[in-house]
Amino acid sequence: MGRAPVQQFSFTSGMLDDSLEARSDLASYYSGGREILNMLILPQGGLYTRSGLAFISEQPEAFAGARLARFEFSPAQRYLHVFTHRKLHVYYQDKPVATIATPWTTQQLAQIDWAQSLDTMIVVHPDVPPQKIMRAGAHNSWSCGPLTLKNVPKHTFAGTRKEAAWSDARGWPRSVCLYQGRMYFGGSKGRPQTIWGSSSNHFFDFRVTSGQPLDDDSVEMTLDSDQIATFEQLYPRAGLLAFTTSGLFFQKESPVTPKNFIFSRHVNLPAARIKPVELEGEILFVRRGEDGHHQSVHELVFDEGRQIYTTQDIALLSSRLMRAPIRMAARYGDESQSNHHLYIVNGRDGTLAVFNSRRKQNVSGWSLLQTAGKFKDIAVLGTHVYFLVERTINNKRKVFIEKMDPEHRLDFSIRQTSKTAKTDWSGLSHLSGMTVHVMGNGVDMGVQSVEDGQIRTPHPVNDMQAGLAFDWAVETMPLAAKLADGSLVAARHRIVQAGIYVQDTITLKVNGRAVSFARLDKPGILDAPPTPFTGLKTVRFFGWSGGAHSRGGGTVRLTGTSTGPATILSITAEVS
Repeated sequence: MGRAPVQQFSFTSGMLDDSLEARSDLASYYSGGREILNMLILPQGGLYTRSGLAFISEQPEAFAGARLARFEFSPAQRYLHVFTHRKLHVYYQDKPVATIATPWTTQQLAQIDWAQSLDTMIVVHPDVPPQKIMRAGAHNSWSCGPLTLKNVPKHTFAGTRKEAAWSDARGWPRSVCLYQGRMYFGGSKGRPQTIWGSSSNHFFDFRVTSGQPLDDDSVEMTLDSDQIATFEQLYPRAGLLAFTTSGLFFQKESPVTPKNFIFSRHVNLPAARIKPVELEGEILFVRRGEDGHHQSVHELVFDEGRQIYTTQDIALLSSRLMRAPIRMAARYGDESQSNHHLYIVNGRDGTLAVFNSRRKQNVSGWSLLQTAGKFKDIAVLGTHVYFLVERTINNKRKVFIEKMDPEHRLDFSIRQTSKTAKTDWSGLSHLSGMTVHVMGNGVDMGVQSVEDGQIRTPHPVNDMQAGLAFDWAVETMPLAAKLADGSLVAARHRIVQAGIYVQDTITLKVNGRAVSFARLDKPGILDAPPTPFTGLKTVRFFGWSGGAHSRGGGTVRLTGTSTGPATILSITAEVS
């Protein structure tokens, strides 16, 4: 048998399912990987090590349960809201600025929903009267109290006596959104399929004119469905989208009036309680995981010809990364990280599935992020991504707020600088009693034990970073090359060599073997920090793999740690 080159041009299709290992006929096979761990996809198709997680603060009350939310008054004034048991903690520019009392218990936080406009956030829960959270002007001045509603809708629940549609006895609204001058409430315990909209330009007034309704009166409709269509989320999008337990309903008339307030069902897929997000102009939602159905992320696509929404499963080729999703958020790319990212927090194992997207460059693939702990929740403020992370520290489980930061190469990390180089560093109390990785002036300085919040570096440095290193991995799909006659290499075969094209890479391993990028003929090389390498590195392989004597063909697997970041542009392998 002769040799056949195989080119792994890019990883634009991301991490693929094991079931695709027999589908080398698909184009995505050669632009995807068996594993992409703690790496993100470049618009050009390569991969780079994810940023580290900067430590912001410990949140002791979050251990039993918590929620993160974004409060954005303006692009220059963004706040992180952390809901815990009957409290709201407000952060501004990564510093706590206020803590106020709220009515929601730990058990209720998973079911709250909210909508925000200017300095007011409306929060609802089916067991609690709607609340209004307000910023009073100053960063540290906040309040929370019941929402005062006028002309509350009435309904005949039993017998002939009308009563308020919402109450402690009948339940309170479970979803909310603001759209075209109206506030909409979706569903309650007593009326799970009903949606209400306030009067136009009066968010808190549900006025109805006696006799002939006026166009700006409040609106109300109960969904017509052969199944119980409990409202999960409302989303405004050139009309009003209602995500329910029996599918997606859409109200497209604009402006809304009592006469045209009608919803029609477009999609039969049941929606989860997770808030939908928008990415590159499309709405994404999570399918409800019940009756044995696998949860996944679906994209809404509007069919102009039929004037109806349809869906497509964007995780179809990477379904193993959907591990009981509990939260979702989107981040638009910037100049330093120009792909758009959809983050899925997995409730089963605390991992983070990331959808890397850039439609014009045909980037549409998933990767998996892990840390030494569990991701619990996420919020995106502009280009900054915040997490609640549960970690075991000195045999105790704790919850922390951490931020993905391109200036950090370690997780749970702190970075300090000094005008004069020094060896003694303090202010690391959250790492006390731990053995952590230390980096000085960008160089890996090994591990150190933190005692009383202090460490000593081996030699003086101006820039110190301490935290937890994480591993990364990239593995190709099994190589199934075609020979000159077009036939596949199905017999016993081996990888002869692989060409790894890297950029700004210090160190990595190829199939477990360390690859050196250092040039020993360069003067002073042993006294200087390692220089990142850009270019092609060829690695020869020995032994046989794949074919008829093992599961699938051989693979090229690259691994490393976050202390030596890597950018993998392409992999070329030669099979014999």
